[in-house]
Amino acid sequence: MIRKFKVGICTFSYGGNGGISSEVPNIREWVVPLVAEVARDDRIADVRMWNLADTPITMTRNRAVLQAREHGIDVLVMVDSDMHPDLYMGQDPNAKPFFQSSFDFIDKHYHKGPVVIGVPYCGPPPNECVYVFRWTSHQTGHPNPDFQLEMYDRHTAVKMAGIQECAALPTGLIMYDMRCFDLTEPKKDGDHPWFYYEWNDKYAAQKASTEDVTNTRDISLVGTQKLGYNPVLCNWDAWAGHWKPKCVGKPSFVEPSGVCAKLKESWEAGYDGRTKLINLSQQLDIPPKPVVAPPLEGLWEPDPHPGFNGMGMQLPKKDADTLRKIVRSVATQSRERTRYYEVGSWAGRSAIVINGVLQSLGMGTLVCVDHWKGNKNDDGCKADGQDPYQVFMSNTAGLGILASKSTSVEAAREVASSRANSPAMVYIDAEHDYESVLADIKAWMETDPLVIAGHDFEMPGVRRAVSEIFGSDFQRDGNVWWKCLSRTVRVPS
Repeated sequence: MIRKFKVGICTFSYGGNGGISSEVPNIREWVVPLVAEVARDDRIADVRMWNLADTPITMTRNRAVLQAREHGIDVLVMVDSDMHPDLYMGQDPNAKPFFQSSFDFIDKHYHKGPVVIGVPYCGPPPNECVYVFRWTSHQTGHPNPDFQLEMYDRHTAVKMAGIQECAALPTGLIMYDMRCFDLTEPKKDGDHPWFYYEWNDKYAAQKASTEDVTNTRDISLVGTQKLGYNPVLCNWDAWAGHWKPKCVGKPSFVEPSGVCAKLKESWEAGYDGRTKLINLSQQLDIPPKPVVAPPLEGLWEPDPHPGFNGMGMQLPKKDADTLRKIVRSVATQSRERTRYYEVGSWAGRSAIVINGVLQSLGMGTLVCVDHWKGNKNDDGCKADGQDPYQVFMSNTAGLGILASKSTSVEAAREVASSRANSPAMVYIDAEHDYESVLADIKAWMETDPLVIAGHDFEMPGVRRAVSEIFGSDFQRDGNVWWKCLSRTVRVPS
């Protein structure tokens, strides 16, 4: 039986003091074809649209929730007047349409409970910070709470993918399962409404938190307590543009070796007068050389051989080098254990990195554990009609890598049942949500490895699971984490 949803789309085309309705054209260019498309979706019984052009925004957002309730709306979408939804559709092959991908998630998750899903976007120049938040603390083991919200840094945010939990969101383009508002329902006079500002002083002259952060932060905290999971999620594949007045997109990398090229471009285009340029070739009497920015591909581990099919997955060069360091340290310090396990291999790119170290040292056998059905919580793995297992076998043919077509926990139980063949190392890179990572680590700890490690530490679910099990007693280098479980093995940071 198909569940039927009533969908509401509320726009906020406020301008100035609310007396004039205005919005960027991208809003209607996105909404009009969207309404026609979703009206044909068998899961959607009705679509209602309305506009609130007034200030303050806290009032209109709260009003939007009340009106959605009056209309019997199940899923509410809020769209601000300065947004450019689906900015990278047609440009980035990994980009996904916000409404469709978020609605699919809510539909599949509905029986488990409510969620709210927002898009990531950046603030105005000159500091285009990312308006998505996570929790951080200033020191480990502090007797008093010292945690606070922090924005995702630009380098981390641009690497994120899929729909992942976060601590708080912006509400410029956001989708609510209406049941989320039941979690923070004001009960009596004096209670905070759903959307409200927080202030640094009694005069409300300096804001501490905006209405979007307070709303989603409160839903996250209350939801975690009442529902047993964090209902606040960021759709990292659906970056939106933000007109401020430039249309601010997602972050882009600038490497140190590319700074010269950026300055050269600024000079030729008419540079900012506050920027000081120095011609080093004239100062040092050195003949000028052409400056060439490094190719983006230099950031990624290259394909291991011609014809390698990555099926949508890349591996940062830095992470690959860290993985090589860990495997080399384990292999040279523990010659009596010869089995290495990778959990979550997909196309085999990181498996070939691990196996390459073992082959160069002439020791150890790698076993790759995967069900080759793709990730359930994000869409970084793209089979595109191919058989992932057959692609993996083709990519690793002749390398001596063993494949175990199984779930992570099932494979761990089988290995744990034979203590005579305990692993030298286990490397976890499968699902990245908190529950799955927690289960994987616990299951593979039972196999008595000398070292347990994993990838994608910057993903909230991975970070939470690793920190919950090991506290601060583990090591990491960028996006790779590891824990030495034996005193006979040490891996340098």
